Amino acid sequence: MFGKENKKSKWKIEYDDTIYKIYDWNGNLAAYFFPNYELDETTEEEDEIIEKFNKAHQRVRGGNILFPMAKLNVLDKEEAIDLDYTIMALGQCLQRVKVWKEWILENYMKFEITGNGVHTSREDREMLSIALGLDSNITLGEKEILVALTPLLDELNKASLL
Repeated sequence: MFGKENKKSKWKIEYDDTIYKIYDWNGNLAAYFFPNYELDETTEEEDEIIEKFNKAHQRVRGGNILFPMAKLNVLDKEEAIDLDYTIMALGQCLQRVKVWKEWILENYMKFEITGNGVHTSREDREMLSIALGLDSNITLGEKEILVALTPLLDELNKASLL
């Protein structure tokens, strides 16, 4: 999709219940990839169809990739937090979000990014996550998706966003 380099990727990927988890070189969760399975109405179970798609290394048209974007550091505190600290923490968060926005504006065509959305992480209410919609042909399978997504992951890492 974005180039097939022969060097070994520093990223690791794991298929888990219809999604792909992407880890960095230290084993930290870096992203989730949700392929666009485009399922038709069928009598089979959706999970069974998805499992067959993945085992057969089916091609899909894009998907969504979810990254941690910015940590708020102001919620769920036991004690009240200082107003100056609140302003500083939210200001740092705002700067990080602006860097993401600039990166997307500069790279959306290169990586076929068709949209984005910000969510609160399920695991950490302090963390804002960003989902990027990708519109490119992707072959399912751990190795194949890793080859397809490594250039995007590398660019985000180079920009200090991962």
